[in-house]
Amino acid sequence: MNKILILVVSGFLSFSPLCSAESLTGVALEEVITLSPGGAELRLKGAATKSNARQAVYVGGLYLQNDAESVEEIINSAGAKRFIIVTNQSIKADAIIRAINLGITVNHTESELEALEPLVNQFNQIWKTEIQQGDEVCIDFAPSQGTLVSINGVQKGLIPGKIFYNAFLKTWLGDRPLNPSMKKQLLGDN
Repeated sequence: MNKILILVVSGFLSFSPLCSAESLTGVALEEVITLSPGGAELRLKGAATKSNARQAVYVGGLYLQNDAESVEEIINSAGAKRFIIVTNQSIKADAIIRAINLGITVNHTESELEALEPLVNQFNQIWKTEIQQGDEVCIDFAPSQGTLVSINGVQKGLIPGKIFYNAFLKTWLGDRPLNPSMKKQLLGDN
């Protein structure tokens, strides 16, 4: 009798309307968030899992303040944004740096890369240690500040302005995304 009750309760909880909007590989992402208490609401645009050899490496999610549809609208929007990464396994710092730098390089011209170089170097300095399994990395755009990077709620760095955040987003959403299927999912095109 107790086993049946447990199964019924478990089944009820798994279909509860309070569940998060997206749950991928055991990672639940909230439908609506704020960057700061009392701040503007950001809605989950889309979420995707990055896998390597059929193992989930991380879940990424894109939150937007505005209801932008196209990549251009998302990038040009002045509203707050969040790109969240929740890791399913540890990721070495140099792997993060290589991936982001490659994504930025293939989505920009030589002259754009020259202008971005000091900002990319500043971003690279944030990753001193590897990201551990279960860590939550938030790369936020706060209109009054710029790009804020935090790991498990602890701010690790700030890159002023909007230029770097636009370049960062192109890593996943640009004409040459690192993972085209992730781009579709992040844009909500499941």
